[in-house]
Amino acid sequence: MRPPPFRPVVTSLRDVPLHYIFIATVLVSGSLSAIPAFAREWHFDVSVDGLPIGTHDIIVQDKGDARSVQSDMRYGVALLGASYKQHAEESWQADCLTRIDTRTEEKGRVTTVAGRLEAGAFVITGPRGQEQLAPCVMSFAYWNPRVLRQTHLVNAQTGAWTPVTVHDLGKEPLEVRGTSRPASHYRIDTERNRIELWYSPEGEWLGLRSTTRDGHVLSYRLR
Repeated sequence: MRPPPFRPVVTSLRDVPLHYIFIATVLVSGSLSAIPAFAREWHFDVSVDGLPIGTHDIIVQDKGDARSVQSDMRYGVALLGASYKQHAEESWQADCLTRIDTRTEEKGRVTTVAGRLEAGAFVITGPRGQEQLAPCVMSFAYWNPRVLRQTHLVNAQTGAWTPVTVHDLGKEPLEVRGTSRPASHYRIDTERNRIELWYSPEGEWLGLRSTTRDGHVLSYRLR
């Protein structure tokens, strides 16, 4: 299902520690000739404590078992003179990450992460150095409901191999573009955040709400 395009919203927010907010949703090109490709897109407006701060756009290109993903986060808090931008590109084979390249700019400071599947291991290099992981790993790829089966996920901003605990919170309706839709509700717990996710009965990602250690609530709404 392809949501319609939208225009980013420029707003302001005050008295919020941006570092904890921005890490709350840090996450997320192969080609096969002669296999038709199709794209799935998610376009979210992002708010913190009910006040809009920016957008997050994700495009997933599928070609058979190969997937390429492009993710762009753009947050801005005018009153604090702060901004956050992240561009990430990922390649997947089925549900296994084979490449990740991320560039994050936060308060003028740039960090990068690069990961590749090499010789039976996923090798990732980031601000914390280099680490070798199992050959089949996943990032915080909320667009793929298989993240709900994982015990660890790759943090796209830091490259950290992050322990997670997943909770099934049952079924509840979620308002999406002004319409109430049936949804399954889950929560992913990390050391820093509680990340709530909603999925349609068909497995489509519908929404996100993340609570930081300081109690601030970041929300994603599809447009």
